[in-house]
Amino acid sequence: MLEREYSFFEKNFDELKKIYLNKFIAIIGEKVEGAYPSQMEALAETLKTHKLGTFLIQEVSENRPDIIHRFTSRVFV
Repeated sequence: MLEREYSFFEKNFDELKKIYLNKFIAIIGEKVEGAYPSQMEALAETLKTHKLGTFLIQEVSENRPDIIHRFTSRVFV
């Protein structure tokens, strides 16, 4: 789940760091959909246009992160 998004983040970390340092980015597929000052703002704004579980919110910090912020839904239809 969201392996493509995290792989994109990992592969492009150095370039993303140059552009989005100290921001939280929303990644869908292999594209940054938005950059925000906080994790909650990133989640709230991205949920306006995309379903929970379809995107990755990741902080871009100086060092590679140990934590992946995955937002998924436990609702089954």
